[in-house]
Formats: sequence, C-alpha cells, structure tokens
Amino acid sequence: MKKIIALGICLFMAVLVHAQYETTLVVTDAPSTAVKARMEQNGTKLLTELNNAQGENRNLSLAGININNQAAESLMIMWEVCPFRCDEVEIVERCLHIGNNQGLQVRNIPVIMEPRAGERFDEDQYQEIVLNFDNSGQITNLCFSIAQNLYTQVMRSNLEVTDLRRRSLVLDFVEQFRTAYNRKDMAFLEDIFSDDALIITGTVRKRVNNDGVQFVSGVSYKVQDKRTYLSNLSAVFRRNQRINVVFDDVKVMKHRQKDYIYGVKLVQHWNADTYSDKGYLFLLWDFKDEANPKIHVRTWQPYDATPEKEVFGLNSFNVSKL
Repeated sequence: MKKIIALGICLFMAVLVHAQYETTLVVTDAPSTAVKARMEQNGTKLLTELNNAQGENRNLSLAGININNQAAESLMIMWEVCPFRCDEVEIVERCLHIGNNQGLQVRNIPVIMEPRAGERFDEDQYQEIVLNFDNSGQITNLCFSIAQNLYTQVMRSNLEVTDLRRRSLVLDFVEQFRTAYNRKDMAFLEDIFSDDALIITGTVRKRVNNDGVQFVSGVSYKVQDKRTYLSNLSAVFRRNQRINVVFDDVKVMKHRQKDYIYGVKLVQHWNADTYSDKGYLFLLWDFKDEANPKIHVRTWQPYDATPEKEVFGLNSFNVSKL
C-alpha cells in the first residue's frame, strides 16, 4: 500500500512539475477563428518551450512550432545572450494589427530573464515581450517591448486613423531596434541605418577645481558616420557577454510637411558587463518604404548633464532632401 501511495505521489509531482512549465496563450479579437487557433497554438508551443528549455538548462528546440526562419534565427541569438521564461499559466491578450496589413501582434507577455552561471544580473530581470504573426498565424518575430503604459500613451496621442496605423508601425520597429542591441544583431542594425546616417554622441566634460573636486562643465559631441559607428559597436558587442537596453519615456512626432518622416525621442538605459549609462536617445526615421524603414539620424546625450530644452528633436535637423 505504501508503495502505491509513494508511486502516486511521484506521478502527481511529475504532472505538477510539467504543468508549471506550460503557458497557454489565449487570443481575443483575431481576424478569424482559424487564425485565432493558429496564433494560440503557435504562441502556446513557443512559450512552453521557452519555459522548458530554461528550466532544463538546454538549447531551444523549435520543431513543431510554426515560426519563420528569420524569427527562429533571431530567437536563437537572443537565447544565447540570456535565456528567459514566462511564469504565467495562462495569458489572455488582444490581437492587434501592425501598420497597413503588416501582420498581427500580441503584447504584454511577461518574462523573467535568467542569467547564465557566473553572470551578474542586478536589475531589469522582469521584461515584457511581444509576439508578431503574419496574417495566417505564423510567428514572424519576438521582441522585447516597451512598457504598456508608454505604448498606450503614444497610440492615444493622436486620434487620426491613418496616423494611428503608422504609429503602431513606428513602435513596432522601435521595439525591433531595441531588441537588436540586446541580441547583438549587427545585420539588423546594418540594414536599419541609412548609408548616409548621421550619428551624434554626447560625452560629459568634467573639470577639477582648485580643491580637487570634480564637476561637470558641459557636454562634448562626437559625429560619426554609419560605418564608424557600427565598427565601434561591434567591438562593444564582443567585449560584453550580455547587453540589456531598455527604453523609457517614449515620444513619437510626425513631420508637419513630410508625413513619412517621424522623430522618436526616448530615454535609454544601457546595462552591460563593462559599462552602464542613461541618456536621451533621438531617432529620425524615414517610413517612405514601410516594409524597410531607415534611420537617418541617431543622437545620444547624457541624461544628467543635458537640460531637457537642449535635447535633440525633429526640428533639430533639415529633412528637405529626404
């Protein structure tokens, strides 16, 4: 009798351990019942595999999950940098439409970032991800998302239908841009910056007075072209096992005359093995080709040393030739 009870307890514990790794995705407002079913099936399989792979300390296995090759390769790179899991048993979220028939999206999926053995992870362990699907329900991308309150704030800041559509597309690429730094994706960054991109980086100037006290005396700016910036960035990626970039206080502005030109102003938190900082980031995006937008300007200014009135914005640059 005792053996039977012990066996029953072991079976119960095995079921319990398996169940705690499963996350079920439930999607509302999908275009059709068939698409809803495929989104839920693929999303559930992917989230559950993330949980199991992280819990078993192994590589991902995406067999049986309908995910395109580009998304699969991207996810594998992210996994090498830092695994993550979803602790929720069930997630119920709306299906959103991206831009002009650019696909479908499910947001607000909470994940816990897990450092690898011997790696420090002092902050930003809780993140949210967003899953992108094509119109048939296949997974096409997974990105770390901006906070939901920021997303809602940006989407509600302009009530024109056409601009809301474009704003959803802008935010989608902003999240892809953030995730590219986290997964050290040089190919994406090579593609997203225009060939003539202007890169401006601010550095705090410090002075020491007669008493030996150091104080900030201003900000110096360095201008780089695309090739120099990406070369330097590649070296930074090699020096750091993990890079975690978080965007906060996001503002999206549309150019008054050229409705395909957008400025995105935000606060960037950069945390890596060798260096951490906080600064104002401005991106000037060209969405003339919505499927392949380009960044023409990227600026970074130190947060504590830059007055808000001096932060670069859409009106700081001449876009007449764009």
